[in-house]
Amino acid sequence: MTGGAGFIGGHLCRALVARGYEVRCVDRAVGEDSAGGVEMLRADVSVDSLDPLLEGCDAVIHLAALPGVRAMHSLSDLWHHNAHATARLVEALGTGRRLVLASTSSVYGNASRLPTPESSPTSPLNPYAVTKLAGEGIALACARRGADIVVCRLFTVFGPGQRSDMAFSRWIDAVDRGQPVPWCAPPDARREFTYVDDAVRGLVAALERGRGSEIYNLAGTGSTPVRDALAAVEDILGCRARLSKRRTFSEAAITAACGRKAHEELAHVPRVGLREGLERQVEAALDSLAVPLAAA
Repeated sequence: MTGGAGFIGGHLCRALVARGYEVRCVDRAVGEDSAGGVEMLRADVSVDSLDPLLEGCDAVIHLAALPGVRAMHSLSDLWHHNAHATARLVEALGTGRRLVLASTSSVYGNASRLPTPESSPTSPLNPYAVTKLAGEGIALACARRGADIVVCRLFTVFGPGQRSDMAFSRWIDAVDRGQPVPWCAPPDARREFTYVDDAVRGLVAALERGRGSEIYNLAGTGSTPVRDALAAVEDILGCRARLSKRRTFSEAAITAACGRKAHEELAHVPRVGLREGLERQVEAALDSLAVPLAAA
């Protein structure tokens, strides 16, 4: 697994080990160690030799990327880590081993259909989404030449361990500290929020049951107004948020996934709704500060 030390990767490593897999985690941010059925290797798939990393592996889940719609990465860096790295990995894998490529709902842009099926036209609105779509295109072009590749488009994943720069983590921290909440979304923004365990189950299902050359939306339990999500954080913490409005970034106003294909072909059904997932994320965040939830 590439990117196995990240937010989703950590949860996925544990899930795969629990299912009996031997996992090799390749990431730029890990130490050289092995524990709990996971072999940890520090490497950068965009530049390092891949053959030693892939030796003995039957399949690869490619999570590694330069993330973030709102992060101010250069286009060249985004291309290098999101498209070029994917091309190197696909080429090194050849035709004998499965690749599950984690992509993003951002490739749809302002989708013409809501809920959005996998067949909807793509129209990325920012450099991150452009480079993720390019990675998809490279992978699927190789799939037409015999590579075994499955693409999963993830929708706003949240839960314990979420990166500190992502919205829910920033909101929880700001509300708990009584600081202004950074607010970048337009008033009518809605998001398909997906709890991390549901995303992980979808990725495992794609590994085990996905059809080659196919794209699957890994959806949450429904599209929710972003303001309602903030209200849930306020309610869980028992504090009102003060908003600090920031400039709006180039991203879709509404995301809403059609999960029918993943349900029919992967037997994937999301189980954790927004409120329950936020309660778990808040509890984990407060536990990390050694503050009991009941005292919040």
